[in-house]
Amino acid sequence: MPYQGEYRKKTKSGFKTKTEANIWATEAESKKISNTLSQSNGLIIDMFEEWYLIFKEPHLETRSKTWYITTLTVMRHYWPNVKLAEITSMMFQQLINDYGKDHVLSSVSHVKNMISAFVKYAVDEDYIVKDFSRNIKTHSAKASKDKSLKFLENNELEYLIKTLADNEATTSHMILTAIYSGARYSEVAGLTKDDFDFINNTISINKAWQADDRAFKVTKTKSSNRVVDMPLEFMNKAVTWSFGSRYAFEGNNDIPPTNEGANKQLARYLDKGDCKIITFHGLRHTHASYLLANDIAIQYVSERLGHSDVNITLSVYAHLLQKKRHIETNKTIKLLSNL
Repeated sequence: MPYQGEYRKKTKSGFKTKTEANIWATEAESKKISNTLSQSNGLIIDMFEEWYLIFKEPHLETRSKTWYITTLTVMRHYWPNVKLAEITSMMFQQLINDYGKDHVLSSVSHVKNMISAFVKYAVDEDYIVKDFSRNIKTHSAKASKDKSLKFLENNELEYLIKTLADNEATTSHMILTAIYSGARYSEVAGLTKDDFDFINNTISINKAWQADDRAFKVTKTKSSNRVVDMPLEFMNKAVTWSFGSRYAFEGNNDIPPTNEGANKQLARYLDKGDCKIITFHGLRHTHASYLLANDIAIQYVSERLGHSDVNITLSVYAHLLQKKRHIETNKTIKLLSNL
C-alpha cells in the first residue's frame, strides 16, 4: 500500500538494486535473530492457546481437548510471563524434567508432544527462528502401570469368553466384540447393525462414538477406518443378538453403555473368575498380545488394530516382542548349531 507517496514491495523485484534487496533481507533476518518480530514478543501461553483454539479444538474429541488444556495449564505454571522468543531448549527440558518428577511417562510425553507441535508451527510461521523442542528427552520418575497388567493371559481369556458366551447383557456383547476385533471402546460403541456383514464375516469400523458429546465422530486416525475379519463362531453368535435401531449396542437410554459401565461389567466377571482386573481398553491389548504370541505377523496385527504405522505397534508391544526375541534367539542358535 502507498506510504509517504512511495510504493515499495518487500520482495527482490520491488527494489531498485540487488544490493538494496540484500540489505532489506539482512535487516529482516536480523529482526528474527534479535527477536523483534511482533509475534515473537507475545507470551507463549497466549500464542499456544490461540493456536489450539484455531487449529486443534474444532477437530478434537473431548478427551483429546483435555490434554491440550492440561498442557496449557502446565505452561502457565512454568512460563506464566515468558515470551515465545525467550524460551530455550534448556528451559523446555527443565519443564519436562520437573513435570516428570510426579507424572508417568505417558503423561510427560503428551505434554512434550503438544508443545513441540506448537513450536514447529511457530517456526513455520517465522515467529521464531529456531525449533527449541528438538532433542528434548522425556523423563519420568514415577513408574507407569506394569504392562503385564494390561492384558489377560490365555487361561483368563478363555474363561472370560466362556463366561460371556450366553450372556445377553449389552455390555457383554461389547466385551466379546472387543476381544475378537481388537477395536477401541469408542469404535465398538460406534458400530451400527449395518456394520456387521454376516455374509463375509466382517465388521466395518468407519466411525466412533463420542460419549462426552453423545455423537458420532470420525475414527481416531484415517487408518482406523478398516474392515476387520471375524471368526465364524463369533459371527454366528452375533447374528442372534438384538441390535438397537441406531446403535448396534444400545442401553436402556437408547445410547451405547458408557466405557465406565463396560469396565464395571468386565471387572465383575474377571473378579468372579479370580482373574487379573483389566479395563475395556485392556481387551485391545489382550487381542494384540494373543495374536503376536501366536506368531501372527506384526504388520497384520498393526493393520487389524488400525495403527497408522507399524512402528506404533512395535513401541506399544515392545515388552512382549522382547520376550519372543529370547525364544527366537534360542531357536536360531539351535538351528545354526545343526549346520
